[in-house]
Amino acid sequence: MTGEFGAFIAQKRLEKDVKLKPIAEKLGVSVTYLSDIIKGRRNPPDLEGLELLANVLNLNDEERNEMLDLAGSARKQISPDLPEYIMNVNIPSARIALRKAKNYRLGDDFWQEVNKIIDQKNASEK
Repeated sequence: MTGEFGAFIAQKRLEKDVKLKPIAEKLGVSVTYLSDIIKGRRNPPDLEGLELLANVLNLNDEERNEMLDLAGSARKQISPDLPEYIMNVNIPSARIALRKAKNYRLGDDFWQEVNKIIDQKNASEK
């Protein structure tokens, strides 16, 4: 049965007219193994494999991020591009903020405001 990650990859393959074989070759896996990933019988690849997959499928940033989120969800883990940042010893405030938001049960509306602040900071530094 295809999971959300597999359905996403299958959809992008069709949209971008990319066959399984070139993807499997780029990832260094068999077509059967890749097919099992798409059908939800195997976990999505690791971060390096996901980055290769994003390149082969020519995903834009939004599509890449969605793919990473779906891969994390399929593995019942955080998106694989985030742990290194979250656990960076030089930014403990990131973990503190996430725990506070969790404890206070802050929802998406809160994080939308945080994103606006980040975007404003980024725009002012350009």
